[in-house]
Amino acid sequence: MANKFEPLITVDEVQEILAEPKETVKPVLWTPKPAAAASQWMEFTSPCRIKGEVREDVIFRTIYRGARTAVHGQATIFLTEAFCASLFVGPHRVFGVDTDDAFHTSLVGLGRPQFRKPLADRSHEHIWVDEGEGYAEPIVPALETIGALMQYFLPRANLTLAGGFAHPLKGRQIELIL
Repeated sequence: MANKFEPLITVDEVQEILAEPKETVKPVLWTPKPAAAASQWMEFTSPCRIKGEVREDVIFRTIYRGARTAVHGQATIFLTEAFCASLFVGPHRVFGVDTDDAFHTSLVGLGRPQFRKPLADRSHEHIWVDEGEGYAEPIVPALETIGALMQYFLPRANLTLAGGFAHPLKGRQIELIL
């Protein structure tokens, strides 16, 4: 059986798609993302409309996890919010912005400033390079809220959210620990 690889799209093709004005087909409606762990992620995904045509292969996806406290034995660890926004073309994440406490090392992007360097910054953006996905550069100062991330991401992706942005916790009650 022959190996089958998805063809990579070129940097120029990605730039063309990013340059096109896009709008999500659906308004933002957050849904719980199934997870094996106790942390609850929320997700919104929508195809995009480009030049009046719904493109099922151009997908906007954003995920959010609220701040939480994890208890491990006698240790109590506060974990801040984590969130990201991404634009996919087919299976490829061609542009993304992440804010979380995880480190990222770019394994692609030979000759670029962050190649093989760990990014310790809370926020970074994923940029499509000749080798494909996996290259990221820091965003300083960090994007501390999902609203700030959207203000950064949407104009760079040339994307409009149908109905505007809605925070994933909008309308939810805060649980008090007594």
